[in-house]
Amino acid sequence: MLKLSLPIALRQRRTGFYLLLGLVVALLAFGAYRYWHRAPHYKGVSRLQVDLRQPEMLLVTRNLSALPKDIAAAPLLAGLVDEQLVFHYEEDEARLSIEGSLRRLAYEHKLGIEDRFLSTLLAGPAEIGLWRSGKGRPEHVVVRLERGVLARLTEALARIALDDRQLKQAGKFSVGGDDVTLYTLDYGGGRTLAFAGRGDNWVFLSDPALALDIEGKLTADAEVVLGDLLRGGQPWQAKLPASTTAQHSFVAGSRALTMGYEHFLPTLTGLRFDQEGGRWQASLRLQPTKPPVTHDMAEIWRAVPLGAAFCSALPVDWQAAAAPLTTLLGSNPAIPPTLAALDPIAAVCWYANSRLAAPLFIARATGAMPPDAGQLLAQLAEKSWSASAAPAAGNGGEGQVHVATVASRHGIRPPDGGARAFEPALAQHAGLILFSPDRRQVDAALAVAARRAAALGDEAGLRGPGWLVLDPPSLARLIRSEVQEVLPADEESFFREVARNRLWPRLEAWAKEQPAVVAVPGAVGADGFVALEIRPLQDSPR
Repeated sequence: MLKLSLPIALRQRRTGFYLLLGLVVALLAFGAYRYWHRAPHYKGVSRLQVDLRQPEMLLVTRNLSALPKDIAAAPLLAGLVDEQLVFHYEEDEARLSIEGSLRRLAYEHKLGIEDRFLSTLLAGPAEIGLWRSGKGRPEHVVVRLERGVLARLTEALARIALDDRQLKQAGKFSVGGDDVTLYTLDYGGGRTLAFAGRGDNWVFLSDPALALDIEGKLTADAEVVLGDLLRGGQPWQAKLPASTTAQHSFVAGSRALTMGYEHFLPTLTGLRFDQEGGRWQASLRLQPTKPPVTHDMAEIWRAVPLGAAFCSALPVDWQAAAAPLTTLLGSNPAIPPTLAALDPIAAVCWYANSRLAAPLFIARATGAMPPDAGQLLAQLAEKSWSASAAPAAGNGGEGQVHVATVASRHGIRPPDGGARAFEPALAQHAGLILFSPDRRQVDAALAVAARRAAALGDEAGLRGPGWLVLDPPSLARLIRSEVQEVLPADEESFFREVARNRLWPRLEAWAKEQPAVVAVPGAVGADGFVALEIRPLQDSPR
């Protein structure tokens, strides 16, 4: 039998060829997988997926450079914010980098820009739209300025951008028949801003990706919004109505206020802070409810234990809870009458001796609770966490408390140093429904209901209307406790040092302020906002 034998060198080359071929096939397969499974990109949409038509926050000011100092003068922020804020604003790293880039441009291209050009630029009216980034911080900014000092730079910038290493042209668009150029400025550290000007109106973007799509082209929304701003229009005013008479007016919409949980606060649509005549005024914007809610908070405050760090009474659409309750518990005939019996005003409160993740929720019935309400709550506790039931202390058998223990590394630290856990409790007592992930808060509310402890509603400031209660000393303790919980114990000592030197003194100064009540005493204005009144919680200072 004839056998063919290949030389050893040829066999080695063939083996190497097969290995190379296999490697190429693997790379092609991996590339194909990444191609077919990559995140979708949509032409014409901003790379940052930001809707320029709808900012989450809006600031309108007559003098942008005066804003930090005026914020530091706000009474409610006394101690928490001081003149160091102004210093930080003046010495911010990004601002210094931009000033350095402008000085270089002025020197190399012989521009007539003075040393304090940026300060001059900021010392005047501005309209600023803000959006949160994926980290939850308001990092995306679009600013409109009306400055005659910029108008003469238009032709010079077009010439400079042709050969400068930091200043480039990103695109062109039309505004009122005029061609407008969008420029980008790389000011160091991988940071880039974009800007465009037409006459005295100029717009600045914190990131070119706010207006450019993945192909580097200006999006249709950016053309509309930037064009309106460059014409001197106010494209955001209808969605976030800022005051037209205030020195500074800051408006936060519902998405920014509710952190994406606007479904749970459907009536809250905006919060505004105006500074006029040297005085700050807060206003609230609420969506009208159907049927209209009567804003009588007196009864719910009488069920709240004394000593809350922060407490809020808000309208609740109880009927919206019917669908998730049915999903969890199945069809239960007790759900509709139980929800219908509840008052549309409920309360949520935080206490300094507990955790930020363990507030106390209080709801009350306007009349008699349905006979099956207790059974419904027992089923809810059992489905949510395997709870054991016990009679509510001191209530003569009128209700029960359903309690469980849920181990969690984020739970409450026990006094004996054992394992962390939450102890959620759900209770019904004399027309009240109480819940907290911390049983101690429910026990305190039951003591108030049994008239064995004082209620927050006994304070003088809550004898009239009141939406919010703020106790700076207790809230400062709660914030400090939460910060200490999240700071690493044996590493990153820098953060603990910063908290000790910067945050603790601020909290201690703020803790000297007196407890206050925030009320809504007036009528709704034409723009949907109603002014808030801040008054002392107690007759005399502590």
